[in-house]
Amino acid sequence: MKITHDMHNHTLFSSCCYDPAATMKAFVDKAYELGHSVIGISNHLWDEKVPGANGWYKGQTIDYGFEGKYAIPADTHGVKVLFGTETEYCGLSDTLGMKAETAARFDFVQIPHTHTHMKNFVIAENPDVKAYRAKLAADIEAALPSVGHDYAVKMAATVSYADVLKRIENPTVDEYKYLADFCFTSFESLMKNPEFKKVAAATPTFVAHPFWACGISRDEVNRVFDFILAEPDRLYADFKTCAELGVGLDVNMGCYKADEDGTYMNDPQVKVMRIAKSAGCKFVFGTDSHSVSGLESIRKGDLVSEAIGITEEDLADIVK
Repeated sequence: MKITHDMHNHTLFSSCCYDPAATMKAFVDKAYELGHSVIGISNHLWDEKVPGANGWYKGQTIDYGFEGKYAIPADTHGVKVLFGTETEYCGLSDTLGMKAETAARFDFVQIPHTHTHMKNFVIAENPDVKAYRAKLAADIEAALPSVGHDYAVKMAATVSYADVLKRIENPTVDEYKYLADFCFTSFESLMKNPEFKKVAAATPTFVAHPFWACGISRDEVNRVFDFILAEPDRLYADFKTCAELGVGLDVNMGCYKADEDGTYMNDPQVKVMRIAKSAGCKFVFGTDSHSVSGLESIRKGDLVSEAIGITEEDLADIVK
């Protein structure tokens, strides 16, 4: 199936986009060039009505985000432009970054549950890492008593998560299982979140890159998927709940890697999405592009859809 839409991408109105050419007009023009019938803009936003935004999200307010809508060109070359957003779900605190009344102002909403690179905001550091930082802070304070306890804690926090993991000699926590468990529990708590249910009733809603642990290498993600795919019945039950809520899934091009034969038949994310299809979920495709050229990666979707078994009937109505 040829994919003729892109429902996950980020223009310069997202703080993560660094392509100076990534304007709203450029994205619409590129969508036309690619033969799209629909492009959905999904810049990152956090509703200021919801307390708890981290520093990265605080500047990405709803009013700021709507400046992007006003920048959509009058001439879209016949491409249907949908103005959406990607907000945040923090499984750590069961916090959804948008109220339903705000979500209703958008054509659609993308909600990730696995931005696991956002430590102590989306996900807590694993207990081994937390214990190591506490010991490191104590050692700093003992060696340099003049810095005081609070500053010692701040100094310990500057060591990267990955570096801390390397320094732990006898871990008691399997990091990959820890991430897999979080992928499950965060998805399940999102499905139960009262505001999420209201959002899903207010506007077309999609879970962004479901079960994909962000911020680690692909080899490490595959190790996380070993644990996730070991629980197919749990995956099916979770996706069944998602389908019953009328919530769709984002088939995100950044999550798929071709096999040696050029197909995606053995990709672990494909295996996850096959279970989602069997549970009755609907899908939209997206590049998660942060640049104009990145929008071209949608062509992967043609083969990915074949590997998963997605047909036109499995697409969400919003992109038909």
